[in-house]
Amino acid sequence: MCGEDPVEFDPPFLNKVVILSHRFSTLRRWTSLSGQVAGLQIVVQGINAVTGLLLVRHLPKDQYAWLTIAGSLLATLNLLGDGGISTGLTAIGGRIYDQHGPFARLLRDGLHLALRLAIFGFILSAPFFYVLYANVGSPPPIALTAIVLAGLAVWPSVSIVFLNVANRLHKRVRLMQMAELTGALTRLGLTSAVLLSGWLAMLPALAATVLSSWAQALVVKRRTRSFLQEPDEAISFQPQLRGYVRSLYGNHVFFCLQGQIATWIIGWLAGSSEVADLGALGRLSVLFTAFTAPFHYLAIPAIARIREVQTLRLRVVMTLVIAALIAGSVVMVAWWQPAPFLWILGSNYTHLTVELPLALSAQGLTMVASLAWGLILARGWVHRAWITILTTVCGMAIGAALFRLDTVAGMLSFSLVSVLPTFVVCLGIIIFKLKNDSSLSAHHS
Repeated sequence: MCGEDPVEFDPPFLNKVVILSHRFSTLRRWTSLSGQVAGLQIVVQGINAVTGLLLVRHLPKDQYAWLTIAGSLLATLNLLGDGGISTGLTAIGGRIYDQHGPFARLLRDGLHLALRLAIFGFILSAPFFYVLYANVGSPPPIALTAIVLAGLAVWPSVSIVFLNVANRLHKRVRLMQMAELTGALTRLGLTSAVLLSGWLAMLPALAATVLSSWAQALVVKRRTRSFLQEPDEAISFQPQLRGYVRSLYGNHVFFCLQGQIATWIIGWLAGSSEVADLGALGRLSVLFTAFTAPFHYLAIPAIARIREVQTLRLRVVMTLVIAALIAGSVVMVAWWQPAPFLWILGSNYTHLTVELPLALSAQGLTMVASLAWGLILARGWVHRAWITILTTVCGMAIGAALFRLDTVAGMLSFSLVSVLPTFVVCLGIIIFKLKNDSSLSAHHS
């Protein structure tokens, strides 16, 4: 035995074992985190789904149409209040999130700039939505009250988005989800109380939404005070943030058009019944939200921090493939068995058998396209962001030429086709950037 040669270990083989072990450990950790996020998100979205179900089933169709327009107004105001600032916070914050003074200054500068954008967005949107309300038969007092209530919800909604940028970069996922749970429970409680009291109508339902957003904002702000204390006065990020706004505000205005155009067009060309049908089908987007939450809470902030090219490529591909599989699965089930989905919406909407799979297809593709765009923004690949405006206009032109826009089915087909060119361009940008190793290095230089 003593005369035998000692066993020699192959260093390359050992290195491969270590790398595989590290990747397996990372995959197991991400799987555990994703499961936790998805589990709690299913609870949150389940509560939101119950609230939406109460509204869909118990509100008259004209009232629900007015509530759908109010939801469109809220989404519009949130986008205009952001204007690209959250992208700047994520891109810049991904480099300085561990430097307390500069990071606090970055958040404060973002909030101050957002307040001005929120006021400007409200002034820009209010007249248009008042006319839209009038076009679908809403009485002027109800229309004015709805617009004011939506305006009151802008600041808490925008501040939640910005403060959660800090939470995501610091991996405080549970805090964000508990704040969402607070908002969801508040809205469900208030909506249930109004329903049981016999006062359920559009304005009380909208007021419940506004109050729930304030409740969520208070939780988030209370738990993120440490990020805002003692900012570095020698640093100002206003010029950089304004640069993101100049680069992206046009896109955010256009995203308002892209995301809300279906409600606007059918409100002008059809009537309150069609608006209600479209709004009810929109409630089913909750089916995608719970399962895609890990991407927005975990994947995108992590991808913003990655400095190693191979790791970045793997994470981006995995994120998009998994999201596409989730979206495709939901759509296939809807094509196969539409009845359970329509039962959820109630007796007013059981006739939407053709429209249901179209709605879920449009929502699923939009979800994947938005995720691809979010990955681009997280890496700061936005030098020619205006190209998405061009591609979306092309998609809308094709959709308008192919489908009738005064029917729900035609409007959903239009929405589906309008997303396709932008999705293709986003994939092209991602593929190009992932192949360009020097640009990835410059991102962190």
